[in-house]
Amino acid sequence: MRGHLQHRLPSAFLGRLARSDGACTLPGCLMSPLETALPQQPRVYRRFRLIWIELMKALLFIALTMPVLGQQYRAFWADAFHKGYKDPAQIDQMVEDVATAKCNAILMEVRNRGGSYFLKSIEPPVEDSDWSPSFDALQYLIEKAHARGIEVHAWYPVTPLWPLARAPLDPAHAWNLHGPQTSGDAMWMTLTAGGKVSSSVDPGHPDVARYLANVILDPVRNYDLDGIHLDYIRYPEDDDYGYNPKAVERFQRLQSSTFSQFRRDQVTALVRQIYLRAAELKPSLKVSAALITWGDGPATDAQFRTKDAYSRVFQDWRSWMEEGILDVGMPMNYFRQTQNASFLQNWVDFEKSRQYKRTLAIGVANYLNTIEDSVTQLRKVQASGVSGITFYSYASTNTLDNSGLPIIPNSEFYRTIGESFGDAAGPPALPWKTKPSTGHVLGTLKVEGGPAWLNDGVEVSIESDTGRGFAAKTQTDGTGFFGAVDLAPDRYRVRLARGGIEIFRTSARDVLAGSAIRFDALLKAEDFAGVVPRIAASAEEAAPGEVITLTGANLDKPQVLVNGALAVVSAASAAKIEVAIPFNMATAYNVKVRRAGMESETVTLRSVAVRATIQGVRRVAGRYLEIYAIGLGMLNGQTLAAPVSASLGTAALKVLYAGLMPGQQFRYQINIELPDNMTTGAVDLRIGDQTVSIPAP
Repeated sequence: MRGHLQHRLPSAFLGRLARSDGACTLPGCLMSPLETALPQQPRVYRRFRLIWIELMKALLFIALTMPVLGQQYRAFWADAFHKGYKDPAQIDQMVEDVATAKCNAILMEVRNRGGSYFLKSIEPPVEDSDWSPSFDALQYLIEKAHARGIEVHAWYPVTPLWPLARAPLDPAHAWNLHGPQTSGDAMWMTLTAGGKVSSSVDPGHPDVARYLANVILDPVRNYDLDGIHLDYIRYPEDDDYGYNPKAVERFQRLQSSTFSQFRRDQVTALVRQIYLRAAELKPSLKVSAALITWGDGPATDAQFRTKDAYSRVFQDWRSWMEEGILDVGMPMNYFRQTQNASFLQNWVDFEKSRQYKRTLAIGVANYLNTIEDSVTQLRKVQASGVSGITFYSYASTNTLDNSGLPIIPNSEFYRTIGESFGDAAGPPALPWKTKPSTGHVLGTLKVEGGPAWLNDGVEVSIESDTGRGFAAKTQTDGTGFFGAVDLAPDRYRVRLARGGIEIFRTSARDVLAGSAIRFDALLKAEDFAGVVPRIAASAEEAAPGEVITLTGANLDKPQVLVNGALAVVSAASAAKIEVAIPFNMATAYNVKVRRAGMESETVTLRSVAVRATIQGVRRVAGRYLEIYAIGLGMLNGQTLAAPVSASLGTAALKVLYAGLMPGQQFRYQINIELPDNMTTGAVDLRIGDQTVSIPAP
């Protein structure tokens, strides 16, 4: 409630307004018109007196619940690459400078290169010669900043881990445990399709998402933070990343629409998990994020989807604002005023109309601009009507010279910005935090036994228990987490399903305004027996190009993999699948079925070179025989790799064509020229070492 009118009124006066007897305690000047106009009408007077009191109470309530003019975020990003918080003296100076600038929030970069500038941390201390590992910079900043009415938000570069050529010194560092030198699921780094390794971890790996959420949220338990700030909550921009093997396996199993959308979904799922778990730990905590705004600003949502944030680094922050999984968006509108002033204006115009249920504190790049140009950009942001501004950065406050030093001392910047703001202002009261009207639901599905993916991609329905229908539908992420924000107060239950079949239902619980209620589920692998696909093969061996039959249960709408590659499905039902074996020869064929994010056990078939099945024979123009078949072996391009010959008795016949049937994905065709005047007989067709006798029609 900081900055509300309530804090400017005497508490005794407010208390008198709340008297249950309805006695008038408003100033006499408010009642004197009634007393003068109705001195001889006691009954009418009393009635109007009560109406007047209720009207004044209503107007006062509105005043108490509306932010005072002048409330706005005025924040600084304080980065790890400059001075600012490496020792007590720097923090003392930073707090003084921020106060001089009439600003009210510091975003401290508490994590850098997988290490922490605070002591109560899951990760090891940061390797920084300017900072002592015994100094808790975060705790000291909180104490000093709060004493001056300044908020402290813990700033996390989320996915970057370790950019240096040498390994971290601490053996417990995540790079040493999960860097590119590791293998299997232990390797967390994001890759290109060609195998180029990034210095960032891959949010599509479930262990990565779990780790990052825990690292970011753990300090909320140990420090009096006002907020957490997410930076680099995206994929790296220098190449097309996301191909960590675990992430690719999940994409293929979940049958996601496109790999680009899959990557966007992974980033969004991590933001959602952090937001909901933060609301559970500390409802007043604000979650913000640094948002990508490269290039000129879009005019429409369709244009936004062509911008780098959405299409290149897979950060769909517009949808985060709309869903409500950020409290404060901080778009990084970093543009030189002398070169790209229109870019800033275009982005601001787009952003201010897409705050939805939340708010913005627009970022500007004072490190790129002179002090005068920074003031110009400040005025543009203020004129937009958004809730605030964030300066990047505290340490680089104006244009630098060739040696990298500020042309004008930083103190001049803080003084000028403070004068431009004029009066001091508190951070805005966020109504969904201070006077919430909705609640949140979150939970985690854990499965004992069975494959690790059983908790991934489970369909989640959050339902009203009072008969008002569905409230939300979502699904579990790779960690088994699920949730939804801003639900109307009600009694809810959660249903879990796979492939549309319910596997679990929670008991109902009340979700109150301002609450984040947890619905966890602990299941066993056998709880999924009725939904996981099960298969058996119709034979123990198969040849290239053969169509085999798989029988079992839960097989509708399947994907079938043979030796890891998608195979052609010719027919499918809940109990049977017809699938074509690929045309390449293998030592064996390992077959499994995917459905609704689940996988069957693998069935292994011995391989044989040819196992011909004739599906049809047609005589054309009296002298040509067209044979349609499956299982005829490997191909060289479109034609059979095995030698093909045909004979009628002792007479050899001419084979005109032997290969794929035109327009078919898995059927072969062999064309043979017959002798003149042939009326009956059987053609012996030899493919490799196998001979098939075919009656000529």
